[in-house]
Amino acid sequence: MSDHDVTHREIYDRLVAVETKVDAISTNTDGVVAAFAAAQGAFTVLEWIAKAAKPFLFIAAVVASISVFIQEFKAH
Repeated sequence: MSDHDVTHREIYDRLVAVETKVDAISTNTDGVVAAFAAAQGAFTVLEWIAKAAKPFLFIAAVVASISVFIQEFKAH
């Protein structure tokens, strides 16, 4: 055997080390994926709030403009 020959045991040990690293990366990635899913849920809720707020803002603007019109009409 030369100095560059690798035994089956060394290959197995390297494989176990790589599997351990992959498992650790997978665990860390799961946390990141969960955070992105939570952020996506938050943005979905914000979209719903924005969609609900548009009609209310329109109604408030109409009421405010009518109120200003009535005040101006009474002033003259």
